[in-house]
Amino acid sequence: PVAEAYAAVLKDAAALPEETVALTDAHHRTLARDIAALRTQPPAAMSAMDGYAVRAADAVLGARLKVIGEVAAGRPFNDTVGPGQAARIFTGGVIPRGADAVVIQEDTARDGDIVIVNEAIVAGKNIRNAGIDFKQGDVLLPRGTRLNDRALALAAGMNHPRLPVHRRPRVAILATGDELVAPGSPLAPGQIIFSNVFALTALAHSEGAETIDLGIARDTLESTTDGIRHARDAGADILVTTGGASVGDHDLVQAALKAEGTDMAFWKIALRPGKPMMHGRLG
Repeated sequence: PVAEAYAAVLKDAAALPEETVALTDAHHRTLARDIAALRTQPPAAMSAMDGYAVRAADAVLGARLKVIGEVAAGRPFNDTVGPGQAARIFTGGVIPRGADAVVIQEDTARDGDIVIVNEAIVAGKNIRNAGIDFKQGDVLLPRGTRLNDRALALAAGMNHPRLPVHRRPRVAILATGDELVAPGSPLAPGQIIFSNVFALTALAHSEGAETIDLGIARDTLESTTDGIRHARDAGADILVTTGGASVGDHDLVQAALKAEGTDMAFWKIALRPGKPMMHGRLG
């Protein structure tokens, strides 16, 4: 049954060893360990809007506050906002000492170094408090996460330039058959184009695997066995063979696998087309 065959294929599946890669090489990789934030985001209370950092108690309708400085993103303001004062602030600017709210610039009017409040404000308004996104030590990317674009941006924001991921599986692909020739080749009578490798390679790459093209084995036990040995010598984790799995005199894959010591899990599944399918483990 297909379900039992599927279970047999996955029975011995295990996570591959860990390696560390740069963020630029981590797309679609799988995390080998939990990843915790190395910093707090935002690291301090910051303005969510362009406007004026004020004391909410002072920012009543019609209040006239003296502007004592300017705060831009990346350029904190070192003075303290006192009673009757305000600081011009831009989105991402660190809230200066003494201030507890931001009046957006659309709700103000400017008269020299005086800002006039046209809309009353409450404490905490238009402020992104420290740690509102995440705090240092928070585990935001658990082990086993498949890293997509969002996860990579989050890892970068957590201050991780490199990530521990599982090594990519190496999938070797071996075609068998005297009738097979590569695309673009002249065709002799009885020959066909070998096309499966391109689909299999694309599928493997889409799942994050590396591939090893072992070419085409001729319909001899020696050639088929040689291809299997090449897969092992190349460090393949998975060998996918195409053709040669049925019962004809030229179907030599099973014999070659057994000759190399493969422990066969099954041969033939209750599915058409595809009945003469096999799976086993070598080493």
